Amino acid sequence: MKEYIFYTIEGFTQAPDGEDIENCQLLGRSHGKDKQDALQNLLKENPWIEQRGYDACEAIGKELA
Repeated sequence: MKEYIFYTIEGFTQAPDGEDIENCQLLGRSHGKDKQDALQNLLKENPWIEQRGYDACEAIGKELA
């Protein structure tokens, strides 16, 4: 099985001074036979991703070496 990391450009981070900063949000990493399989495994193991309003279609996955 291959390992993938998933992130999204949805959301933002708040700096200590209260200013909103647009950046990427790390969703997690997962294993699968391909990227789609790994994403499905990630979502199954981490229901908070969709519960918090992240769109699985927007997730960007990269295979880890």
